[in-house]
Formats: sequence, structure tokens, C-alpha cells
Amino acid sequence: MSEPWRWRTWPNLITLIRFLLIPTFVVLAVTGHHGWALITLIVLGVSDWADGFLARRFHQESRVGKALDPVADRLSIIAIVLSLVLIGLLPWIVVAIVVVVDLVLVIMAAALFHGGPDLDVSWVGKLRSALLFVGLPVLLFSATAIAEPLPWIRSVAIVLVWLGTVGHVIAGAQYAVGMVEKRRRVRAA
Repeated sequence: MSEPWRWRTWPNLITLIRFLLIPTFVVLAVTGHHGWALITLIVLGVSDWADGFLARRFHQESRVGKALDPVADRLSIIAIVLSLVLIGLLPWIVVAIVVVVDLVLVIMAAALFHGGPDLDVSWVGKLRSALLFVGLPVLLFSATAIAEPLPWIRSVAIVLVWLGTVGHVIAGAQYAVGMVEKRRRVRAA
């Protein structure tokens, strides 16, 4: 049973740790510590899965968690793609697409709901996150000395990242439509 007022839970602690891992990753990536940045990125990805799993498994869902988790996801993705652009692994257009979609959604949520609309994540959104949270670490791995003799790894990573970016646009459009529909239902009620 969900207790919306409970914010002191293991899943919320993991989400807060995710917020700390974001600047850690950025510093490691841009200072050339790609191996440590990759490890941080893997922990970030696993913790994203773990907080949701633990919340559902142990019935520790909360409003705080529902609000913070997507913020941590968005900040993670933006920080990761921006870092990979800054170190020359990713084109700027990926950052532009991700940021524009997220800005449109934030503006819509603020205008229509004065905050978060409390919509469920779609399967496209989950697939998008999976593609990005696999493709981005693989792209970073392609910059390590271990991957140097395997140039095809970068190509695979770029394909995954572009598929995730397209998924980001589709999920963003679905979320925007969901916000408009929810607003209409609220007005009609």
C-alpha cells in the first residue's frame, strides 16, 4: 500500500544518491577519467532501476519518489549527453533535441498544472531510457583504451543513442498529449 506522505524510504535515498552521482560523472568525464566516469555511469543506471524496483517490491512508493525520479532521469540524461558532447563523443544535436523536448514538457506542465501532472511513464519512455542508459555508457566505453582496438563499438553506441533520442521525442510527444488530455478531464470534472 502506497503511503504518499512517506519520503524517508530506501528508494528515495537511492534517488538522492543519483542526484549526487550526476555531478560526479560530469567531473570525471570532462577531466578525462573515462574509466571512472563509466563506472559512475553504470552505478547511475543501476540505481535508476533499483529505486523503482525497491519502491514497487517493498511497497515504498511515495509522492516524493514519483516527483524526484523523473527529475533525476532528465538531469542524468542531459548531464551525460552534454558531457559526451564536451569530450567530443557525441554531436551537439543530441543535446539540443533532449533539452528542447524537456523544456517544452516543463513549460507545459507549469502552464497546465502549476507543477507535475503525475502521469505514468509510457513503455516508449522506458524503452528510450533503456536505449540511452545502454548506448551512452557503451559510447563512453568506446573512448577507453580497452575499446580502442574495437572501432565498431562506437558505431553500435551511436545507433543506440540515436534510437534513444528518437524515443525521447516520441515519449515527449506522448507525455504532452497525456498532459493535454488530463487537463481536459480535470476541466470537465
